[in-house]
Amino acid sequence: MPKDLRSFLQEVEERHPEEILRIQGRIQSKWEVTALQVKLEKQGRFPLIIAEKALNVAGDRVSYRLITNVLASRRRCAEAIGVSPFQVAQEYSRKTQNKIAPVTLSEEEAPVKEVVYRQEEVDLYQFPIVWHHALDPGPYITAGFLTTVDPDSGIPNCSIQRCWIKTKSKMGVFLHAGSHNWKNLMKWWERGKDAPVAVWVGHHPGAYLGGQSHGRIGYPEDHYPLMGGLLEEPLRLVPSQTFGDQLLVPADAEVVIEGICPKDHYEAEGPFGERPGYTGAQRPSPVLEVKNVTCRKDAYWQDILVGHADNHLAGGFATECEAYEKILAAVPELLNVHAPQSTGCRDHLYVQVKKTRPGVGRDAALAAIECRPKHAFIFDDDIDIFDERKVLWAIATRSQWDRDLIVVSDRPVNPLDPSVPGPPGTGAKAALDCTRPAPPEPGMPQWYTPVNKVPDEVMEKIKVEDFISKDELNSIPVE
Repeated sequence: MPKDLRSFLQEVEERHPEEILRIQGRIQSKWEVTALQVKLEKQGRFPLIIAEKALNVAGDRVSYRLITNVLASRRRCAEAIGVSPFQVAQEYSRKTQNKIAPVTLSEEEAPVKEVVYRQEEVDLYQFPIVWHHALDPGPYITAGFLTTVDPDSGIPNCSIQRCWIKTKSKMGVFLHAGSHNWKNLMKWWERGKDAPVAVWVGHHPGAYLGGQSHGRIGYPEDHYPLMGGLLEEPLRLVPSQTFGDQLLVPADAEVVIEGICPKDHYEAEGPFGERPGYTGAQRPSPVLEVKNVTCRKDAYWQDILVGHADNHLAGGFATECEAYEKILAAVPELLNVHAPQSTGCRDHLYVQVKKTRPGVGRDAALAAIECRPKHAFIFDDDIDIFDERKVLWAIATRSQWDRDLIVVSDRPVNPLDPSVPGPPGTGAKAALDCTRPAPPEPGMPQWYTPVNKVPDEVMEKIKVEDFISKDELNSIPVE
């Protein structure tokens, strides 16, 4: 059975049925779904949510189901690609370097071709597309891979990029200037042609996580083999309904929306609640005129709540992989990296090293500044970089900022960061060395003020269950 959203759901049902929340009652896709996710997140709960009877933004019952929070759990995402949640960077790197070329199916073999809506039949409002935040102008596709093709090489590119549903057959699409999709679009327009575009929605987490990789060879680069590497099998493709072999789309997606971005045509798009948790400004953006929509008979509409766990983790694994590879090239003593969800899996980076010589911490800090996150913190191997209490303790007790902080101005930064001054895209980045002094000689231990600890043999001897029942333990509040 090929890996897709349904095979993943089956695995979760078998292993962790308690992690699936099925809503049988009616729920509005306008704000109500978002409100439920936010309230659960405040409780530290990230279930995969399926709304069996979701209403569209007009309040009408639609035939298709809504699914969200698919990527909201780090452990669930790690399990989906067969890795430990504590070894993501290393394993993501290994798997995506082992690219697996996609295979192409016929239309008859492709599940996403079970239903075809042609131009006059297209109505995007028949899907429970979510209206997320109060200042958003309407419903947005947030889990769609916008897919274009380089007209020079024929190499496709796909990336999760937001699409505002303006009418039943027109969308505003936001493309970052300089992105690979933007470059492809400009090439088509420079040739005097409308750009062929597809947006595919709903697939296995391995496809979503693999598609976030920026690869290693630059533009143009096909993301489909990277997805295959994480899936550990070829991604199955099919010719698009509108453009045929010129633009291939995943055969096992839930929904594919196809159309053109008319040459040199821009319209207002936004404002929109962005990944950092702030509302981004309205701006002129291309539009996508929809020609055909294909989907499964009982398709799921997959959504990602931008600015929350589902969105953060979607790109967090790729952020960790990229940082791991860059830092390891400069610092062989690197052990691990972690982009924490507390800062959106993009803005802070925790780096763990084995400090066997003087300068390891500073070398790692300098290398980390060249990675995507805005701030990096370097720690010894005794600090659990997945426990932010230990991270903050080490920052407080192992660093002197006049000596250990490196700040660099005018570096490329996230353009969505509201603190960034002009020109857009450049700002300050920093790294803090929170490591202890290196051993005085090779092979000797690091010296530092000893950490408080209970003797190991006593810690091994004492069992909590010998002193308190399970029910009593569960009744004690966790803080």
